[in-house]
Amino acid sequence: MFEIILLIATLMVLSHADDGAAQQKPITLRSTHYPYSFETRAYRSPGGGEMKYGWLAPLAVKAGEKYPLLIAMHGRGSGEARACRILSRASMREQYPVYILAGECDPPAVWAHTASLKRPGRPENPPEKLPILIEAVQALMAQEAIDPTRIYITGQSMGGVGTWGAIARHPNLFAAAVPICGAWDVAEASNMVAVPVWAFHGEDDPNVPVRYSRELTAAVSKAGGTVKYTEFPATGHDSWTKACDEPAMWEWLFAQRKK
Repeated sequence: MFEIILLIATLMVLSHADDGAAQQKPITLRSTHYPYSFETRAYRSPGGGEMKYGWLAPLAVKAGEKYPLLIAMHGRGSGEARACRILSRASMREQYPVYILAGECDPPAVWAHTASLKRPGRPENPPEKLPILIEAVQALMAQEAIDPTRIYITGQSMGGVGTWGAIARHPNLFAAAVPICGAWDVAEASNMVAVPVWAFHGEDDPNVPVRYSRELTAAVSKAGGTVKYTEFPATGHDSWTKACDEPAMWEWLFAQRKK
């Protein structure tokens, strides 16, 4: 009996010792918003906010040279942005030496919102990650070998909304944008004309109605912008797989330069 009590006591001590070690050295799980090949970083704003993000540099950064930056924005429930998975492939990294920033935006936050996109059951004014994302980009431009004339942005679903919102609010920052199954207020289309856009959407999207992309691309084009639009049949909400698997899209995107 005494041996049993002693064994139980020993196990309890070991258990508490393990707990203490776990508290001293917490296990940090990698984000699901970007591939494991990405470095995990965090940007802390002087205003007090913070954003974790994934970072992938070109395979070789040569002294004195500048490289494009792509901002990739994930959706609310789709894990990583498809763009991160495609561009982290060895063949793509060799073909397109670019920096990639993949921010994290978890509920209840959204990348950006506008009054015309209110949805039942969602907060009227959810916290936005776009302002701190732009801060992070501006900070990185002073730290990394980023070409300021070749900053691109893409995103899917909630990230597609954020992509439209980013070029509406910060058109002077971007050389081109690829919003995928996104949406924004058509009244702000004239703000986007300086940024070439290639938008994608699924015609039978049950989550983000296709009319948003149709109306936005038509409005930006009418206002004098440069717009390409591709609509996929029978893809549902997942239009990002076909969009990001399209070689012509990447060739077009990285050929754009800000004037």
